[in-house]
Amino acid sequence: MQVAVWGGGSLGLLWADRLAAEFPETILITRTRAQRDEIQAQGIRVTGVDGRCHRRQIQVEWVASERIPRLDAVFITVKQRILSGIAPRLAEICSPAASLFLWQNGLGGEKFFLPYFSSEQIYRAVTTEGALRKGWAHVYHTGSGESWVGPACGENFSPRVERLIQELSSKSVPIHFATDLRQRVWEKLAVNCVINPLTAIWNLPNGALPEQDDFYPWMEKILHEVVQVAQKEGIYLSQEELQKKVLSVCLHTATNRSSMLQDLDRGELTEVDFINGAVVEQGGKGGIPAPYNERLTRLVHQAEGGAD
Repeated sequence: MQVAVWGGGSLGLLWADRLAAEFPETILITRTRAQRDEIQAQGIRVTGVDGRCHRRQIQVEWVASERIPRLDAVFITVKQRILSGIAPRLAEICSPAASLFLWQNGLGGEKFFLPYFSSEQIYRAVTTEGALRKGWAHVYHTGSGESWVGPACGENFSPRVERLIQELSSKSVPIHFATDLRQRVWEKLAVNCVINPLTAIWNLPNGALPEQDDFYPWMEKILHEVVQVAQKEGIYLSQEELQKKVLSVCLHTATNRSSMLQDLDRGELTEVDFINGAVVEQGGKGGIPAPYNERLTRLVHQAEGGAD
Protein backbone atom coordinates (compact mmCIF):
# COMPACT_ATOMS: atom_id res chain seq x y z
CA MET A 1 0.00 0.00 0.00
CA GLN A 2 1.42 3.38 -1.04
CA VAL A 3 0.89 5.83 1.82
CA ALA A 4 1.45 9.58 1.46
CA VAL A 5 1.33 12.74 3.53
CA TRP A 6 0.27 15.73 1.43
CA GLY A 7 1.64 18.88 3.01
CA GLY A 8 4.90 19.65 4.83
CA GLY A 9 3.58 21.86 7.61
CA SER A 10 3.94 21.07 11.30
CA LEU A 11 1.29 18.34 11.42
CA GLY A 12 2.38 16.95 8.06
CA LEU A 13 5.99 16.54 9.19
CA LEU A 14 4.87 14.94 12.46
CA TRP A 15 2.70 12.37 10.70
CA ALA A 16 5.20 11.76 7.92
CA ASP A 17 7.71 10.74 10.58
CA ARG A 18 5.22 8.44 12.30
CA LEU A 19 3.94 6.82 9.13
CA ALA A 20 7.41 6.26 7.73
CA ALA A 21 8.36 4.40 10.92
CA GLU A 22 5.67 1.80 10.16
CA PHE A 23 5.44 2.08 6.37
CA PRO A 24 8.91 2.69 4.88
CA GLU A 25 7.37 3.39 1.47
CA THR A 26 5.59 6.47 2.86
CA ILE A 27 6.10 9.55 0.68
CA LEU A 28 5.86 13.17 1.80
CA ILE A 29 4.56 15.62 -0.81
CA THR A 30 5.59 19.24 -0.28
CA ARG A 31 4.28 22.49 -1.71
CA THR A 32 7.70 23.76 -2.76
CA ARG A 33 10.77 22.34 -4.41
CA ALA A 34 12.96 24.05 -1.80
CA GLN A 35 11.38 22.11 1.04
CA ARG A 36 11.63 18.90 -0.97
CA ASP A 37 15.35 19.48 -1.53
CA GLU A 38 16.10 20.20 2.12
CA ILE A 39 14.25 17.12 3.36
CA GLN A 40 15.96 14.96 0.75
CA ALA A 41 19.32 16.22 1.98
CA GLN A 42 18.70 16.21 5.74
CA GLY A 43 15.66 14.04 6.43
CA ILE A 44 12.98 15.12 8.89
CA ARG A 45 14.18 16.25 12.30
CA VAL A 46 11.67 15.74 15.11
CA THR A 47 12.04 17.20 18.61
CA GLY A 48 9.70 15.37 20.98
CA VAL A 49 7.80 16.74 23.93
CA ASP A 50 10.59 15.32 26.13
CA GLY A 51 13.19 17.37 24.26
CA ARG A 52 14.82 14.40 22.55
CA CYS A 53 15.57 14.68 18.83
CA HIS A 54 15.78 12.20 16.02
CA ARG A 55 16.09 12.33 12.24
CA ARG A 56 14.30 10.18 9.71
CA GLN A 57 15.06 9.82 6.04
CA ILE A 58 11.86 9.70 4.01
CA GLN A 59 10.83 9.64 0.39
CA VAL A 60 9.77 13.15 -0.61
CA GLU A 61 8.49 14.89 -3.73
CA TRP A 62 6.92 18.24 -4.46
CA VAL A 63 3.44 18.72 -5.88
CA ALA A 64 4.52 19.49 -9.45
CA SER A 65 6.70 16.38 -9.75
CA GLU A 66 5.80 13.74 -12.31
CA ARG A 67 7.46 11.10 -10.14
CA ILE A 68 4.72 10.84 -7.52
CA PRO A 69 3.57 7.20 -7.48
CA ARG A 70 -0.03 5.97 -7.46
CA LEU A 71 -1.36 6.71 -3.98
CA ASP A 72 -3.56 4.37 -1.93
CA ALA A 73 -3.91 6.32 1.33
CA VAL A 74 -3.27 10.05 1.75
CA PHE A 75 -3.05 12.07 4.96
CA ILE A 76 -4.00 15.55 3.74
CA THR A 77 -2.52 18.09 6.15
CA VAL A 78 -2.59 21.30 4.08
CA LYS A 79 -4.69 24.31 5.01
CA GLN A 80 -8.39 24.07 4.26
CA ARG A 81 -8.27 27.17 2.09
CA ILE A 82 -6.21 25.35 -0.57
CA LEU A 83 -8.14 22.06 -0.66
CA SER A 84 -10.05 23.13 -3.75
CA GLY A 85 -6.78 23.41 -5.64
CA ILE A 86 -5.35 20.02 -4.72
CA ALA A 87 -8.52 17.93 -5.07
CA PRO A 88 -8.27 17.56 -8.89
CA ARG A 89 -4.55 16.82 -8.64
CA LEU A 90 -5.20 14.04 -6.15
CA ALA A 91 -7.88 12.64 -8.42
CA GLU A 92 -5.24 12.26 -11.14
CA ILE A 93 -2.68 10.36 -9.07
CA CYS A 94 -4.73 8.35 -6.55
CA SER A 95 -5.69 4.73 -7.13
CA PRO A 96 -9.43 4.12 -7.78
CA ALA A 97 -10.00 2.88 -4.21
CA ALA A 98 -7.73 5.38 -2.45
CA SER A 99 -8.64 6.60 1.04
CA LEU A 100 -8.28 10.29 1.92
CA PHE A 101 -7.85 11.54 5.49
CA LEU A 102 -8.67 15.22 6.06
CA TRP A 103 -6.78 16.73 9.00
CA GLN A 104 -8.00 20.32 8.63
CA ASN A 105 -9.46 22.56 11.30
CA GLY A 106 -12.96 23.84 10.72
CA LEU A 107 -15.94 22.55 8.78
CA GLY A 108 -16.73 21.46 5.24
CA GLY A 109 -13.46 20.19 3.79
CA GLU A 110 -15.02 17.08 2.28
CA LYS A 111 -17.07 19.13 -0.19
CA PHE A 112 -13.94 19.86 -2.25
CA PHE A 113 -13.31 16.14 -2.86
CA LEU A 114 -16.82 14.85 -3.49
CA PRO A 115 -16.74 15.82 -7.21
CA TYR A 116 -13.74 13.49 -7.65
CA PHE A 117 -14.06 10.73 -5.03
CA SER A 118 -16.93 8.69 -3.63
CA SER A 119 -18.14 9.57 -0.14
CA GLU A 120 -16.89 6.19 1.13
CA GLN A 121 -13.30 7.18 0.29
CA ILE A 122 -13.25 10.35 2.38
CA TYR A 123 -12.42 10.33 6.11
CA ARG A 124 -12.16 13.11 8.64
CA ALA A 125 -9.49 13.23 11.33
CA VAL A 126 -9.61 15.16 14.60
CA THR A 127 -6.53 15.61 16.75
CA THR A 128 -5.50 17.28 19.98
CA GLU A 129 -1.78 17.01 19.16
CA GLY A 130 0.33 20.15 19.17
CA ALA A 131 3.18 20.74 16.72
CA LEU A 132 5.33 23.66 15.58
CA ARG A 133 7.48 23.67 12.47
CA LYS A 134 10.92 25.27 12.70
CA GLY A 135 12.25 25.56 9.18
CA TRP A 136 11.48 23.31 6.23
CA ALA A 137 12.55 20.05 7.84
CA HIS A 138 12.33 20.48 11.62
CA VAL A 139 9.19 20.00 13.69
CA TYR A 140 8.67 20.31 17.43
CA HIS A 141 6.03 18.03 18.99
CA THR A 142 4.75 20.65 21.44
CA GLY A 143 1.84 18.79 23.00
CA SER A 144 0.82 15.15 23.27
CA GLY A 145 -2.76 14.30 22.46
CA GLU A 146 -5.08 11.85 20.77
CA SER A 147 -6.47 11.51 17.26
CA TRP A 148 -9.68 10.06 15.89
CA VAL A 149 -10.56 9.01 12.35
CA GLY A 150 -14.06 8.48 11.01
CA PRO A 151 -16.05 8.53 7.78
CA ALA A 152 -16.69 12.07 6.56
CA CYS A 153 -19.97 11.24 4.87
CA GLY A 154 -20.95 7.70 5.85
CA GLU A 155 -20.56 5.20 8.67
CA ASN A 156 -18.40 2.32 7.43
CA PHE A 157 -14.62 1.86 7.39
CA SER A 158 -13.00 0.05 4.51
CA PRO A 159 -10.88 -2.98 5.51
CA ARG A 160 -7.80 -1.15 4.21
CA VAL A 161 -8.44 1.82 6.48
CA GLU A 162 -9.07 -0.44 9.46
CA ARG A 163 -5.73 -2.18 8.90
CA LEU A 164 -3.91 1.13 8.53
CA ILE A 165 -5.31 2.59 11.75
CA GLN A 166 -4.78 -0.65 13.66
CA GLU A 167 -1.15 -0.84 12.58
CA LEU A 168 -0.53 2.73 13.65
CA SER A 169 -2.32 2.52 16.98
CA SER A 170 -0.58 -0.75 17.84
CA LYS A 171 2.70 1.16 18.06
CA SER A 172 1.60 3.53 20.83
CA VAL A 173 0.42 6.23 18.45
CA PRO A 174 -2.88 7.40 19.99
CA ILE A 175 -5.25 7.18 17.02
CA HIS A 176 -8.73 5.68 17.25
CA PHE A 177 -11.78 4.72 15.20
CA ALA A 178 -14.99 6.74 15.44
CA THR A 179 -18.03 5.90 13.34
CA ASP A 180 -19.54 9.34 13.95
CA LEU A 181 -17.09 12.21 14.34
CA ARG A 182 -19.58 15.08 14.32
CA GLN A 183 -19.51 15.56 18.09
CA ARG A 184 -15.71 15.60 18.17
CA VAL A 185 -15.54 17.86 15.09
CA TRP A 186 -17.76 20.44 16.79
CA GLU A 187 -15.87 20.14 20.08
CA LYS A 188 -12.57 20.72 18.26
CA LEU A 189 -14.13 23.58 16.30
CA ALA A 190 -15.28 25.21 19.55
CA VAL A 191 -11.77 25.03 21.02
CA ASN A 192 -10.27 26.42 17.81
CA CYS A 193 -12.83 29.24 17.74
CA VAL A 194 -11.37 30.46 21.02
CA ILE A 195 -7.65 29.66 20.86
CA ASN A 196 -6.83 30.31 17.20
CA PRO A 197 -8.16 33.85 16.71
CA LEU A 198 -7.23 35.11 20.18
CA THR A 199 -3.64 33.88 19.95
CA ALA A 200 -3.45 35.34 16.44
CA ILE A 201 -4.78 38.77 17.40
CA TRP A 202 -2.87 39.01 20.67
CA ASN A 203 0.31 37.37 19.28
CA LEU A 204 0.61 34.89 22.14
CA PRO A 205 1.41 31.19 22.56
CA ASN A 206 -1.48 29.03 23.74
CA GLY A 207 -0.37 28.91 27.36
CA ALA A 208 -0.39 32.69 27.76
CA LEU A 209 -4.07 33.11 26.90
CA PRO A 210 -5.54 32.40 30.37
CA GLU A 211 -3.24 35.08 31.82
CA GLN A 212 -5.00 37.82 29.83
CA ASP A 213 -7.73 39.81 31.57
CA ASP A 214 -10.02 39.76 28.53
CA PHE A 215 -9.63 36.04 27.85
CA TYR A 216 -12.42 34.64 30.03
CA PRO A 217 -15.16 37.04 28.87
CA TRP A 218 -14.20 36.37 25.24
CA MET A 219 -14.14 32.61 25.78
CA GLU A 220 -17.58 32.57 27.36
CA LYS A 221 -19.17 34.62 24.59
CA ILE A 222 -17.50 32.69 21.76
CA LEU A 223 -18.46 29.31 23.20
CA HIS A 224 -22.02 30.38 23.93
CA GLU A 225 -22.50 31.14 20.24
CA VAL A 226 -20.89 27.85 19.16
CA VAL A 227 -23.14 25.87 21.52
CA GLN A 228 -26.25 27.57 20.14
CA VAL A 229 -25.29 27.02 16.50
CA ALA A 230 -24.26 23.40 17.11
CA GLN A 231 -27.57 22.66 18.82
CA LYS A 232 -29.38 23.84 15.71
CA GLU A 233 -27.29 21.25 13.81
CA GLY A 234 -28.35 18.49 16.20
CA ILE A 235 -25.10 18.52 18.18
CA TYR A 236 -25.46 19.10 21.91
CA LEU A 237 -22.43 20.61 23.63
CA SER A 238 -21.83 21.63 27.23
CA GLN A 239 -20.38 25.11 27.53
CA GLU A 240 -18.90 24.24 30.91
CA GLU A 241 -17.11 21.20 29.47
CA LEU A 242 -15.90 23.18 26.46
CA GLN A 243 -14.37 25.81 28.73
CA LYS A 244 -12.51 23.03 30.55
CA LYS A 245 -11.28 21.69 27.20
CA VAL A 246 -10.02 25.11 26.13
CA LEU A 247 -8.09 25.57 29.37
CA SER A 248 -6.73 22.02 29.14
CA VAL A 249 -5.46 22.61 25.59
CA CYS A 250 -3.87 25.88 26.68
CA LEU A 251 -2.11 24.03 29.51
CA HIS A 252 -0.97 20.97 27.55
CA THR A 253 0.16 22.92 24.46
CA ALA A 254 1.44 25.92 26.39
CA THR A 255 4.41 26.62 24.13
CA ASN A 256 2.51 26.04 20.90
CA ARG A 257 1.80 28.91 18.56
CA SER A 258 -1.57 28.16 17.00
CA SER A 259 -1.80 27.43 13.29
CA MET A 260 -3.59 30.74 12.78
CA LEU A 261 -0.82 32.66 14.52
CA GLN A 262 1.79 30.75 12.51
CA ASP A 263 -0.01 31.80 9.32
CA LEU A 264 0.17 35.45 10.35
CA ASP A 265 3.83 35.04 11.28
CA ARG A 266 4.48 33.89 7.71
CA GLY A 267 2.36 36.63 6.16
CA GLU A 268 -0.18 34.12 4.84
CA LEU A 269 -3.96 33.99 4.82
CA THR A 270 -5.52 32.10 7.73
CA GLU A 271 -8.32 29.54 8.03
CA VAL A 272 -10.54 31.87 10.05
CA ASP A 273 -13.35 31.65 7.45
CA PHE A 274 -13.54 27.90 8.05
CA ILE A 275 -13.45 28.24 11.86
CA ASN A 276 -15.14 31.32 13.33
CA GLY A 277 -16.51 32.22 9.92
CA ALA A 278 -18.09 28.77 9.63
CA VAL A 279 -19.95 29.33 12.91
CA VAL A 280 -21.23 32.65 11.58
CA GLU A 281 -22.30 31.03 8.29
CA GLN A 282 -24.03 28.06 9.93
CA GLY A 283 -25.66 30.34 12.46
CA GLY A 284 -26.99 32.55 9.68
CA LYS A 285 -28.61 29.56 8.00
CA GLY A 286 -30.39 28.69 11.23
CA GLY A 287 -31.30 32.24 12.21
CA ILE A 288 -28.82 32.32 15.10
CA PRO A 289 -26.57 35.40 15.25
CA ALA A 290 -22.90 34.95 16.20
CA PRO A 291 -21.61 38.52 16.59
CA TYR A 292 -18.50 37.65 18.60
CA ASN A 293 -17.33 35.04 16.13
CA GLU A 294 -18.12 37.50 13.35
CA ARG A 295 -16.06 40.21 15.04
CA LEU A 296 -13.12 37.83 15.48
CA THR A 297 -13.31 36.88 11.81
CA ARG A 298 -13.07 40.55 10.85
CA LEU A 299 -10.20 41.20 13.27
CA VAL A 300 -8.17 38.28 11.94
CA HIS A 301 -8.76 39.44 8.36
CA GLN A 302 -7.49 42.87 9.37
CA ALA A 303 -4.41 41.25 10.88
CA GLU A 304 -3.81 39.37 7.64
CA GLY A 305 -3.33 42.72 5.96
CA GLY A 306 -1.79 42.28 2.54
CA ALA A 307 -1.31 38.50 2.74
CA ASP A 308 -2.13 36.65 -0.46
